[in-house]
Amino acid sequence: MRRFKCSVFLYLFLILDTGGHAFSIIGLNKQMLYDYEGNVLVGAKPQDEGHPSPPTSGWIVRGKLTLQRQSELVLAAALVIDDVTLNNSGEKFLQNKEMYPPYKPFKIVLTPEGAISHVVFKEADPIWSMNFKRAIASVLQFQMKSSGAFVVDELGIHGTCRTEYFVSNKTSYISIRKTPELKTCQPYSEAVHTTRSNVPPNTCEYDHQKSVIIGNEAVYGMLPHNETGYFLSTAHAKGTTLIHTFESTGEAQFINSELLLNFQNETPIDNPIDIETSMGPEPSNLELQPLDPNDPTGGRNPQQQETLVAQAGSLLDILAEGLESTEFKFSEPYDSTLSDVIKLLSEMDFDSLTKLYREVDIGTSYRQETIRNIFHEIIPRIGTKASVFLTHHLVVNKMTKPQIAVQLLIPMPFHIFELSAELVHKCEDFLKIGPDRSDVRQAAILSYATLIHNVYVAKGIDKEEFEEYVQKYFNAYLSDRDFDQKMLYLQGLNNLQLGSVADYLEPIVQDPNEHEDLKFQAAWTTLALADSRAERIYEIYWPIFESRNASLELRVAAVTLLLISNPTAARLISIHRIIQSETDPHMINYYRTTVTSISETTYPCYQKLRRLLSYMHRHLPKKPEPRYWVTGNYIFDYRDSKFGIGAMLQVFLVGDPKSDMPVVAFFKFDTEALGKFTGQLALYIKARGLPDTILSKMQSRNDTEPFTFKSIKTLLAMLQAPIVNSKDLHLEFILQMEGKTVLSYYLNQRMFRQLTYDNILERMQQIIRTDSHINMQTVRWPFMNRYSVPTVLGTSSDVLLQTTVLTSLRGNITEQRTPPISKHTLEIDARYSSYASVRSRSYNPFLNLDHEINREQGFLIYIPFSSELNLNESGSKCRRYSFSRPQNLTSGLSFKSRAVTKTRGLITKTAAAPFEEIMLPESRNDVVQLFNYSMPDFGVQMGIHTNLNELIKYRGMLLKSEFTENGFSGNMVVNVLMYVFGFTQLSSIHLGHDRNFTMLLYNEKATRIEGNFCTEDVLKTSELKGKLIGLTLEHTDNQLEAHPAEESAHVNALHRWNITLDVQGSTKSNWFKVIGQIQRNSKDDEEDWKACTKLTYEPLVFTKRPHTLNGNVVFGVATVEGECPEKGSAVQFAARAGPSEHARAFLSSETSSLSDFCPKEVLKFSPIPTSKYCKRSNFENFTSITQYDMDLKFNNMPAWFELWSNRLDHLVSALSADKVDSLHMGEEINISMHTPHDYFRLAVEVNGAKWRFHQIPFLYKLDSKFDASHELTYDSGLKRSCSVISGMVSSFDDYLINLKEIETRPQCLTLLVADCSPQPRMAVFVTPSAENGLAGNFGLRIHIGQNFFDLHSRSNSSQPTTTEPVFIYLNQDQTPHDVRQKPYQWPLEASDYDFRVELNEQNILIVECTQLSSTIQFDLYNILNFEIYGLYKHQMCGLCSKPVNRMQNYTICELESSSTPTPVQLPKSSSDVVVVAS
Repeated sequence: MRRFKCSVFLYLFLILDTGGHAFSIIGLNKQMLYDYEGNVLVGAKPQDEGHPSPPTSGWIVRGKLTLQRQSELVLAAALVIDDVTLNNSGEKFLQNKEMYPPYKPFKIVLTPEGAISHVVFKEADPIWSMNFKRAIASVLQFQMKSSGAFVVDELGIHGTCRTEYFVSNKTSYISIRKTPELKTCQPYSEAVHTTRSNVPPNTCEYDHQKSVIIGNEAVYGMLPHNETGYFLSTAHAKGTTLIHTFESTGEAQFINSELLLNFQNETPIDNPIDIETSMGPEPSNLELQPLDPNDPTGGRNPQQQETLVAQAGSLLDILAEGLESTEFKFSEPYDSTLSDVIKLLSEMDFDSLTKLYREVDIGTSYRQETIRNIFHEIIPRIGTKASVFLTHHLVVNKMTKPQIAVQLLIPMPFHIFELSAELVHKCEDFLKIGPDRSDVRQAAILSYATLIHNVYVAKGIDKEEFEEYVQKYFNAYLSDRDFDQKMLYLQGLNNLQLGSVADYLEPIVQDPNEHEDLKFQAAWTTLALADSRAERIYEIYWPIFESRNASLELRVAAVTLLLISNPTAARLISIHRIIQSETDPHMINYYRTTVTSISETTYPCYQKLRRLLSYMHRHLPKKPEPRYWVTGNYIFDYRDSKFGIGAMLQVFLVGDPKSDMPVVAFFKFDTEALGKFTGQLALYIKARGLPDTILSKMQSRNDTEPFTFKSIKTLLAMLQAPIVNSKDLHLEFILQMEGKTVLSYYLNQRMFRQLTYDNILERMQQIIRTDSHINMQTVRWPFMNRYSVPTVLGTSSDVLLQTTVLTSLRGNITEQRTPPISKHTLEIDARYSSYASVRSRSYNPFLNLDHEINREQGFLIYIPFSSELNLNESGSKCRRYSFSRPQNLTSGLSFKSRAVTKTRGLITKTAAAPFEEIMLPESRNDVVQLFNYSMPDFGVQMGIHTNLNELIKYRGMLLKSEFTENGFSGNMVVNVLMYVFGFTQLSSIHLGHDRNFTMLLYNEKATRIEGNFCTEDVLKTSELKGKLIGLTLEHTDNQLEAHPAEESAHVNALHRWNITLDVQGSTKSNWFKVIGQIQRNSKDDEEDWKACTKLTYEPLVFTKRPHTLNGNVVFGVATVEGECPEKGSAVQFAARAGPSEHARAFLSSETSSLSDFCPKEVLKFSPIPTSKYCKRSNFENFTSITQYDMDLKFNNMPAWFELWSNRLDHLVSALSADKVDSLHMGEEINISMHTPHDYFRLAVEVNGAKWRFHQIPFLYKLDSKFDASHELTYDSGLKRSCSVISGMVSSFDDYLINLKEIETRPQCLTLLVADCSPQPRMAVFVTPSAENGLAGNFGLRIHIGQNFFDLHSRSNSSQPTTTEPVFIYLNQDQTPHDVRQKPYQWPLEASDYDFRVELNEQNILIVECTQLSSTIQFDLYNILNFEIYGLYKHQMCGLCSKPVNRMQNYTICELESSSTPTPVQLPKSSSDVVVVAS
């Protein structure tokens, strides 16, 4: 065997002998003939092993390749095509004139070292033919320097790649294996030539499978040659593209390609190949030439623009026609029409798009309007240069309505894939749009900034030019004085984001004279750049963070930026130490929630920060009260590495320190799949003064002061109380997509007045009464990834993952008025069509055919709605309604997926019809019907069908998913919502498994449901309210018009339901009583039936009465009209729930309190007044509901009940620990559940059978004094309370004031709480007792509106009894009134009162003030609780408002002999200034 000693290059012809001299494997003036065979196969692996694979599609091309050595450095090559064969049908196609380009010879020019210098093609050789020939030259290129393995850099069709070689020369046959490392290829890394996506990549830390992986290799065989030493016997190149779009499960597609050369003969050159005439002027390398986006065939069959316009117009018409039809293919909901339209529009130039626009813009018909709507939705999403130019043309030249212009501008910059400086220069006109089109101007400025950013990132413009645009936006910010315009350009700078944007924003934050809201926006804008500017972030924001004088908003922004700016461990600890000494509960809660959320998140972009903050998770400061949730940073997320999906909802909140109401809210919602962010939405809202503005609009203003005595305003003026004015409205609304602002709105008090009307309800009614025509369509292209992956033959192939969505809402709202009847008609047609596909395609240029396998998923929803509502405006209490469906109507939803193999195209331009071959895989499982229910009373049938095997597999796929267990919050509602969204996301993204689910509603005959709904108030007093409710429902099978309200409409009814309810309720508690009847009549049934019920609920009175619900139900055949069945079945029941007897014993015991400031008398209040020393947790053992009882008795029950009660009896008896023959559950059921004090055991008793369950720590504790509604309102801050317990005031903000320190005289009033708005409505004073001042028991003076009353303090130190009279003394005359005998209210005997004073069953004085929606509870001794809604809290003053709205004077004294207020000398120890008034 010969051994080579030096490096040798074999680029078709070179090899070195032992002496080191090169000689050619093709001798000079010699030619070699090779059989050429290339094939491409597109297919998919089965979803599961053992199942058949979907059909494949492919083609084989055969021919002869001639190579001639015409000179030392020139090689001529020519290919003759014999035939092209389709794999499936075996059909052969011989030569035709449209295959001619590959016949054109080409020249290969070599370097002196033997490498390929360049190739030269004939003039007018199309791209597809040149790429085909480049692949031939590239495949023949190989090298060998010795036996064994080595790595070199080599040029090929993907560029220069690091290439691995292995040479085996153990025999005379030399084998060479060449494997390029495609990841190293430049410029086409990983052999992906172009990547187009309309969603941004996830550049953060993550772990997911790549959707497409490619591998190429070539194997060469060389045999000895008498003259040249060796010659190339065979060359076999293979290319494999694996498409794993569904991570580790589901169907996997592939594109395989092979090129095989077999040596045939060697002869002298008799007829030299012409490579000199008509050659192209430009030499070319081996890299494949990119295809023109407007011609994906590479010149093989370029579409004429006129043809594209015609095809697109036809498809748009098909889409519009489909929206008018009610014939749906629920069996095959795969509609790719929308994606086909998008593809066609993507291939059009500007002139063609303009021509198509003119065609769709003509006409006012319903269908033409629909086509126009769809066209406007598609144009900004196709992303071509032509579409951007068309958008520019329509917007700048005012050729569309403003709302359509905004619709075009918002999505435009997010879908452009042809990014260039030309677009930036062309669209600069957007900055010149005038203020006369404010909405268009705003959208144009923001979209243009995003376009500049995207072009700069794509290196379409240089940094210097980019900085010029940054300067333009900043100059516009400085030159404009209006807040909304400054806000707009600030968001434009946010969209520019890069370069020196942060340098321009820093002075805004540091400027002490700048608007506080703009400073916060500027700081928030720099969030995206914080990680790359750690030092500057520290220099600017650390002083703000440490300053207690800075606003809460800026401090929150500062700590956020410091935490996300790659902080060192030392900086984290410094932040932590400052928070440890922080006194603002808002700031503490924000830090706690930030650390907690990020340290537990699975969101990829926070993983680096998570590792840092996880150290601080167990060193957090004490948690503040739940109501401070209004300032926090909350993350709810999940991620599943198995399926490559994830989502994150992040909520930033900043509250108002005075009102504790949320002011700033920033919502960020990201979804990811397949290594891409499939959605990035953010919403920023700042609403300051919004509650005040709404309240002032809803409440009538009264500037007069009808007070007969000293007005509240005068009293507060004597105390020098602050006047708390309502806050002016300041509303900011910012919507972001992919981190870029698309909408920015600002509203102040003046603008709000211009937008609202004096009578909003009347305006809304006017809008409703106006006849409306609805025709709305939306197009979404939420996900699209396209990878161009050429085969080893040089032909084009690609992988496309995309989802298109078309939604439509069409209908009419009309009103016909024939006094006194008005008829309102609503007809709505709602449709949703989603088409998702993963398609692997190979283009066959010889036959102009696309060979593809497509896994497609269709989701179709159709909901028609037709109703009528008849109103009698003459005072009738009834409203007549109707709902109808035409005959043979099917509605519902269909959700299916499948794999389909297609071969299609126009083989020759003169062909009569396109070639099309469609193959579907064999059906493995029959669809089973899970549910089919006929509803004759409504005239419809409902059916649910699915593939049972796939349902079980899909359920298992969901239950094993990681998103059921990671990253969720402890909130059950959020858990459920995130799981539902994860289910939806997995269904829409993961197409790898077949799905077959339909839920349809069908009616064969026309059906109509009509009836009356009547309500009447029959009782309305200050204590009780009553209402009669009636509902009739009739089903007919005709389309007759609705009957007038006065007529009897049940004559032709097939089925009729009649429901009547008599409801009574208490205005003071949750007590209610319901007496109801329900009756069904039918023409077809032999017997009609009726049910009667009576329910009474009495709420709990602590230690006196549990929650009780008593009632009975009687049902059976109705024999007498209007009466309940005499011999029907009857069920009586009584349910009770309340605390244990231990609570009653504790309340009646001699134990006075649990602590000095927490007496047991607080248990009489509901909810319990709390303070720092008296928390609700102190009484959980007494107030928790631990006893549940229910008794049911049955009489004359039907046979089916006897059957099931006997089965239940046997089951419960079998589970009993004692031997029981029968529990007689068919006669009665007595259930009792008691939970002892430790809450870890549950005693259950059913008809005497007993069980005891141990260790149940997750049992939810219901509380008798602080139920779920109280807990929600107080924890959320919706309601706030101030309490006085044993002389200790606990303010709204948990600030403690000891009343012992306030020294007063008997005639003095100490302000506990008052409304300090410009028009005060309420004030509450405490009056001292003669013996102990305020330290013991105290009295009250309460001013409400024009009235006030006194409640004198008790003269002794004993608690009041439940029988002695309780007098209040009204107004200046001090008229006594015993509220124990009768509650007092003003106005007297009115159902709507300003205030009401009464005693409840616990001997607690209750004062309700409707003017301020507040409640006072007082035990007549020394415990008081004041409850108010949180939105009023900021305008309150007095002791309850400390430390907010501080006052110098809290006490005022009245001396009858004095006519003017004079100061009263009190002991110097008094810390409060006292004013004396007459």
